[in-house]
Amino acid sequence: SGFEGADGFMIPKVETKQELIMLDELLSEMEGKMVFNKNIPPKVLLPIATETPTAVLNIADIAKGPRVCAITWGCEDLSAELGSYDTREEDSGKYLHVFRHCQNMCLLAAKAAGVQAIDGIFQNIRNVDGFEAEAREAKIMGFDGKLTLHPEQVSAIHRVLAPTAKELSEAREVVSFWERKEGKGSMEVRGKMIDKPHYIRAKKVIARRSDDNVEKENSNKKSGTKNPLPSSNNTAPGSVADLHVRDTNEEVLFPRVYLGKYFEELEPGLRIRHFLTRTVTESDNVFFTCLTLNPAPIHLDHELSKGNTTELSGGGLNDVGKPLFNSMFTLALLVGMSVPEATHGTTVANLGFSEVLFPKPVYPGDTLRAETIVLDRRESRSRPTQGIVTLQHVAYNQRGEVVCKATRQALMKKR
Repeated sequence: SGFEGADGFMIPKVETKQELIMLDELLSEMEGKMVFNKNIPPKVLLPIATETPTAVLNIADIAKGPRVCAITWGCEDLSAELGSYDTREEDSGKYLHVFRHCQNMCLLAAKAAGVQAIDGIFQNIRNVDGFEAEAREAKIMGFDGKLTLHPEQVSAIHRVLAPTAKELSEAREVVSFWERKEGKGSMEVRGKMIDKPHYIRAKKVIARRSDDNVEKENSNKKSGTKNPLPSSNNTAPGSVADLHVRDTNEEVLFPRVYLGKYFEELEPGLRIRHFLTRTVTESDNVFFTCLTLNPAPIHLDHELSKGNTTELSGGGLNDVGKPLFNSMFTLALLVGMSVPEATHGTTVANLGFSEVLFPKPVYPGDTLRAETIVLDRRESRSRPTQGIVTLQHVAYNQRGEVVCKATRQALMKKR
């Protein structure tokens, strides 16, 4: 379906983080109804975060909402809300100060939240030069991309966001000089004082090279050619291809994607329905039992299991006589299914389990799904950048019966 095929959704008219939390719960429910064992990653969100005055005032919280991978801004709807006569200065074509403020807030909120900042649209689709000039300014400011309205703008944004030959040369010079000096204090390069922020910025410039530029550079190195021209390929900087860097003399940044929620997002009462499901098999049971050196016959012996009653199996007549699943496997599977939407990349440590229950047994052939409820949270007294969250994970079988309930405490990262 269209829903299953989409990587994510652009969300207009967002005003508060709470709206994104509600949308996250709805998406989790829809993902939970997908075909079992179809391991599709959770959908991500791109909110347009400045379309009302309320949204502008809440933009920092919106950027920290669940599933948010990037935020962008727009001013047409906002101008209607404000009663503005226009969005740009008549002579220069620059945005009016109030809308420039929205652009600045989008950039600052995104970087503070650790998500991508995407610049807004350029409405005149025939003015390619104007679009490129605005995109170039956004690139210099620190935006990671720009919205487009027309195919010509797509190719233009690729050209603009790719570092120029001059930018790459200057960045390499800064990185090389800094690393030779081992980053000891400020230093001078071509008459300019260089410090650690300049080194970090230069590394990011190098990391944004397109893959075709890298191939051309390597080819030129082999042939002895210097100062190659920048490629006009259609590979977007920051794409997967951009990571295939083959210059072993450079330490290229390795961007990672984390799907979990931070301490601030894990508010008590939050319920998360997880998209991963699993039909467990007899092979799972045998392998896990052997790996953990647990020879209990109830997990392995079919003859012994013939005495299992319908009461033990929870009323499922087809389960009578089957070996019981190793309960430690059920617990491990439950916690694993909870990771993508809850703690992926945002957990520091699992501090322990305060309660683990197995109300119903699990048998080979059962299909399990999971939910997580945030029970409590508190600041860490010894770690100001982290907090402790109490999570309750619940696993259900295909009959809707609870087969495992586990309450644990996790040390979570803050934004």
